[in-house]
Amino acid sequence: MWIDDEALARKDRNQKRKFEMLKKIAITLSGIALVAGLAAGGAVGIFVGKRTEAKAVDAKVAKAVKESEAKAAKQSSDKEEKNTVDEEKKKEWNLTLVNNTHPLDENYQPELAEVENGYTFDARAAESLKEMLAAAREAGLSPQICSAYRTIEEQKAIYNQTMQEWIDQGMTYLEAFEETGKSVAYPGTSEHELGLAADIVSSSYGMLDEAQADTEEAKWLEENCYKYGFILRYPPDKISETGIIYESWHYRYVGKEDAKKIMDSGVTLEEYLGETY
Repeated sequence: MWIDDEALARKDRNQKRKFEMLKKIAITLSGIALVAGLAAGGAVGIFVGKRTEAKAVDAKVAKAVKESEAKAAKQSSDKEEKNTVDEEKKKEWNLTLVNNTHPLDENYQPELAEVENGYTFDARAAESLKEMLAAAREAGLSPQICSAYRTIEEQKAIYNQTMQEWIDQGMTYLEAFEETGKSVAYPGTSEHELGLAADIVSSSYGMLDEAQADTEEAKWLEENCYKYGFILRYPPDKISETGIIYESWHYRYVGKEDAKKIMDSGVTLEEYLGETY
């Protein structure tokens, strides 16, 4: 489908949403605490840099917005063909896009069902996840869930913990913020909060790193996930489309029909929907 006026208008709206999201992040780093308090573990706030680092964040925001606008302009001038779905289909629950420019409603709460070992998932897709895991085990493999649905409080804790780990390694607040964003979604923009994403690893190797992709479980999942309505959400070499590094363990439910189309074409969910991050 060629990009038409409606698509261009949609991209403009996405750029505005992205600018607003980046402004919020900049403000947060400049002095607003992300976490007022956690039920367990005490009060944990988002890290606040020095004034000079806050200015650096502002400059980074401006640069990111400029680059994003340039990218959109190039796409419109080139009339780049996209594998998109119609606007009505995008409204289907299983195709809900959650990323930096498409945050969840703050009151969003899915109906959940337990999959295994205390991990919960959107009740409408929980059986599909169970079936995929069972099929992998029948094939002689040992996949295990290491993360599924998360509350926003849990996402905040993970985000803050990751920030702290980078800072402990000698990074500045700004550097830690940038590095954290490559692997951990900003609270309110995580698919785990949507209830349709699960991190699945090998029981013999539980690390969330590049080596996970070499496990037999990861290979099987990538090859067979579409049969159960799942996609590899963050594929290799797609960080410019998703904003997230390659995650061989992160699987997202979209439904069998759309999963097959996405996996066969090698596009991301953003590209499939004609949206941006």
